[in-house]
Amino acid sequence: MWITADVNIPQQLLDAAAKDEVVFFVGAGASFNPPANLPSYNQLAAMLADEADESRPCDDEQLDRFIGMLPDNFNVHKRTKDIMRGDDIHCNSTHEAIVRLASSVKTPRIVTTNYDLLLEEAAQKQNCDLGRSYYGPAVPIGSDFSGLLYLHGSVDSPDREIVLDDRDFARAYLSEGWATRFLLKLFETYTVVFIGYSFGDVIMRYLALGISSHARPRYIFLSEEEARENAAGWKHSGVIPISYPVENNHQALVIALNAWSDRLLLNYDAYRKFLPSIIENGVPKDKVNSDYVREALTTDEGARAFVDVISQEEKRIEVVEKGEKEKGGVKGKKEEWLFWLLNENRFRIIFVEGEPKTSSEKILLDWFIADFVEKAEERDCVLRVLCELQSSMSDYLFNQLIQIVGFGIQNGREDLVPVFAVLSTSIQQHSAPYIFENQYNFLAADKPIISEKMLSLIIRPYLKLFSSPWDKDGKPTANIMWPCNGLFGINDEEKLNSNITAAFAEDGLKKASELLCSYQEHDEISHLDRPSIEPSDQNWRPSDLTSTFVDILRNYAHCHPEQEDVLIERWWNSGSALLKRLTINAIAFSEVWDADRKIQWILDRDYLFDSDAHHEIYTLLKQASPQIGQNTKQKLLLYLKGKYDYLLELFSDERIARYEQYDVLQWILKYGDNWPEAQHWCDVLARENGFKPREHSDFSVYHYSGSVESAGISNEQFIELLRVSPSEIEKRLFAKTDEQGWPGPDIDLFINRIQEAIACDPQIGFTLWGLVNRHEEGGTAMQYRCAIIRGWGMSSLKSSQEPVLDLMKDFCLTSNCDLSFDEINAVSGFLNEQINHEKNDISQKSLQVMDCLASQLWAKYSPTFKKSNERQWDNDPVTYSLNCWPGELAYFWIGRIRWRYNQDPDFWSGFDDSEKSVIRHFVDDEGDFSRPVWTALLTYINMLHFLDRENTESWLPNLVEKAGADFIWNVLLPYPDLNNRLISLAFYASCLDEFECLSHLDVYKRQGFFLQVFRMATYAELDEEQRVRLLSKVMTAGDGVYAALFMDQVAWAFEFRLDSKDKDMVWDLWLHQFIEDRHAGKGRNWSEKERIAFAKLIPLLDEHFAEGVQYLSDSFPKIADHDFNELIMIDNFDNIPLKNERACIDFYSLLIKRHGDGPVWGVQELLQKLSNRFGFDEVVPLVSLAKQKRMISNTWVLFPKKEMHGGGKEGEA
Repeated sequence: MWITADVNIPQQLLDAAAKDEVVFFVGAGASFNPPANLPSYNQLAAMLADEADESRPCDDEQLDRFIGMLPDNFNVHKRTKDIMRGDDIHCNSTHEAIVRLASSVKTPRIVTTNYDLLLEEAAQKQNCDLGRSYYGPAVPIGSDFSGLLYLHGSVDSPDREIVLDDRDFARAYLSEGWATRFLLKLFETYTVVFIGYSFGDVIMRYLALGISSHARPRYIFLSEEEARENAAGWKHSGVIPISYPVENNHQALVIALNAWSDRLLLNYDAYRKFLPSIIENGVPKDKVNSDYVREALTTDEGARAFVDVISQEEKRIEVVEKGEKEKGGVKGKKEEWLFWLLNENRFRIIFVEGEPKTSSEKILLDWFIADFVEKAEERDCVLRVLCELQSSMSDYLFNQLIQIVGFGIQNGREDLVPVFAVLSTSIQQHSAPYIFENQYNFLAADKPIISEKMLSLIIRPYLKLFSSPWDKDGKPTANIMWPCNGLFGINDEEKLNSNITAAFAEDGLKKASELLCSYQEHDEISHLDRPSIEPSDQNWRPSDLTSTFVDILRNYAHCHPEQEDVLIERWWNSGSALLKRLTINAIAFSEVWDADRKIQWILDRDYLFDSDAHHEIYTLLKQASPQIGQNTKQKLLLYLKGKYDYLLELFSDERIARYEQYDVLQWILKYGDNWPEAQHWCDVLARENGFKPREHSDFSVYHYSGSVESAGISNEQFIELLRVSPSEIEKRLFAKTDEQGWPGPDIDLFINRIQEAIACDPQIGFTLWGLVNRHEEGGTAMQYRCAIIRGWGMSSLKSSQEPVLDLMKDFCLTSNCDLSFDEINAVSGFLNEQINHEKNDISQKSLQVMDCLASQLWAKYSPTFKKSNERQWDNDPVTYSLNCWPGELAYFWIGRIRWRYNQDPDFWSGFDDSEKSVIRHFVDDEGDFSRPVWTALLTYINMLHFLDRENTESWLPNLVEKAGADFIWNVLLPYPDLNNRLISLAFYASCLDEFECLSHLDVYKRQGFFLQVFRMATYAELDEEQRVRLLSKVMTAGDGVYAALFMDQVAWAFEFRLDSKDKDMVWDLWLHQFIEDRHAGKGRNWSEKERIAFAKLIPLLDEHFAEGVQYLSDSFPKIADHDFNELIMIDNFDNIPLKNERACIDFYSLLIKRHGDGPVWGVQELLQKLSNRFGFDEVVPLVSLAKQKRMISNTWVLFPKKEMHGGGKEGEA
């Protein structure tokens, strides 16, 4: 816990103090500062030598022995007491802080090896009661100690009782051992904190004699330099350093000790006094306040104060008129604190690990229930919590929520229905269905083993919640998910068209619809995921079970015309959007219904303009148009004309309403016969409004390689309208919005349309630029301006390149106003897009302007850039660099280097001066912008090194030092691209450092890191000493916890990347010796988990299979579940030489022997493969063993291998 901005005290130590289980050990360092000014032990030895007229001790001399060797007729004990009494010596701020801290603990306990009495003086000065004082050798019982002990005597002790020289230490710690006995019990009973000691102090050597294997943790306050320089020594001694800066006479230590005292003295009133200033400002960004809140919430008083402060703030900010919260008020702050709790490991356990274990945990969980679940206005926040906990909610919380939400609904809380829908169906390990793997073929929907009703209970829909990208503080979005991807075993058409399968599919769609509607609280919208009932490239998730059900039912309806009317009636009244659309699809392709009946059916239900069934309606129109009768045509035409008012009200836009009518007309005319009246009306609409047939008017939304075209107006129409009537575009762009305010959906639509249209035709950007710059209200113009810039960035500008850049230069460099954050982002993105556009031919003038823009943006705005505080970027620096303007500028300069090289690679001479200067700024300048630009440089480091080795090597070491290993590998992983020179220059050492940071990497990056270690050990030009050091880190990092993961990556490389020749090379180069060392337990013991990982590698060793088995012969691990399945499912027996057949049989014998009894899927196939490779007789004993272990049936028979004999006949080998 960061007790101050400079000092981080381990939580375990804070807990020990709170439990009254801590002892403070005080050394000579506490008495250095004025007004004490007492010497250290080293200084004391020098002073005594000077007085005795003897030479001073050497630097490495044992000081206690040196003092013991001083002349016998010189009373060192008396002189020492005299020196320690001194003249005008008084306690300093360190003494006062130590005494105050010890007194803040329930039972004060101080042991000092100093002879002065300044701690007592400090206690008197502050009116602190330290309890009884003791003086060695009359020491108390170490396991029941309180008070103040002068372990080595004091200035008031007789000379003979002072522990000073080597003979005194020998009596105290060895021959008489009274000090050692005391310390043994003390260290076993209490957590010890050393203050005022350093690594070289004589006393630390003797204190180590009092440390047993049962000792409690020990800590020491040290200067940052001391902690860093002697880190290994302290670790060996079992003492944990707590570092602090030494400036201003170690004042950081005094401040930290006093801050710790303050924390120990906190009660409810103290928390109520301090917490409001933190809470009202939201979750703190500084570590001191963050740790203060963390510590407070672990106490009953702190948790109660936290809840009360938030409640008080909520009441204070209530607006009397409407009962609403002020903008940015406590509601947002309250939710922010809730999600902070969820993201803090120590508090997340309240929600995910069973019943609350402490009163403070219960208080916080009750706060969540009372202030969120039971308040209707917090419903969406509760849903976001469910989104966060969907896969990890505790049994206790789940049961609490089910009861409370159920009770709320019973008492009229209809808003809780979506919460109940999620809780009752979709919480994993509670209400969500079991997720089935592909091997569960017994679930085939057409098999009689499991009934359709039973299958519908097993394979049922559930909701997967996702945080909304558009409204992170709103209700999460939900998708329907299924426990499997398809219906197992259903492959032929007959089974797909069976009544059982169709009934199951229909029931599944109904359940999915009911569940989704319960959550969404509005009618189901199905066309976004499944735009077309027919197979189409527009269907986003064709392998999803929902889509499978749609395909089954569509085909079933087409293949069973005798059931057509029954299906149409039932599906239409089902309430499911997809079943309604299937109804229309069935009618469209019906061979029983004529065209007039089809059209009349749609008109009777007033369904022609339903947005969700848009494609199916157009499909029906397409199928019916060639045969529509004259009477039906007249009805359809009258219906279309009569729907204008409805369409105008729906779209609030006359043009769009007319376009909807036009679309239907042109579609029917496209596929129907001659219809003059409809043709005339269609022509009038086109002429009066400038309408043209849309390419995909049968889709309300059409996806072009990931982009979306709205049905309102196409790119072509937008461009044409801008040319013909720019005032009309201006009117639409700046139309007044409704009461809900900007930004509304129309703004977003036009932003996308502007970007896409300008990407198609950059010239229209100039017209739009003039229109937009006439408006500055509300930020709308700025958003459109950014869209124009981004559209130019996406375009191949060609002849527009220089005019666009001139405009950009004028906008960025001559404007009197600073650019907004969005505008800086847009311009930076423009530069990056343009320099990396494959089709761009950039002139020298354009390059100069781009350079100028990039340089000026960096110089003017880089100091103002503030990094994002969103945690999602912490482990994804590459994505962050691509989404912030400093990163975009860095990628621009890298793209510029690549562009120049591609112009004339034969005459390339390295980076030019501007490129060198910019890169140097990127490396040397420091600020929030550093990490995004460092990310860009690291991402392309291999390319940069290739293009200018000398320059890259001049700044790379500095970059590596500044960025730190943790950040560097977070950028490079999971697929680092490093040549051998780069590894040697910087990344080998960085890789070694990264072993200390592996816990911060996610599992995929950790895998990538160890795969890089494998490559480095194998292919990098390391000498033997470097390779040994690298591999030793694998064994010792995280106390050996990552060794198994490394072996998994070795196995992956052997299976997917290496041929037999490469495997031999790796084995001979380092793997053989590495396994030899692991077997011998060097570095760390060879764990069971690591041996399992190595066992999975053995079948991949080919020539070295037998050698590998030998290493496990005396310590074969117990392998089960997934690992066992991996080993019995391998398919490379042909690569194992026949000479290794005995080793292979022995290996699988050990594998089966160590496994538990009972059936195991795949063993039969393994035995057959072994028989085919090594012979029938060799495998018979293994078959008997498998039967003995009941892994296979006693009736199972091993088949002899089949081979082709002469004449093409098959026979036994």
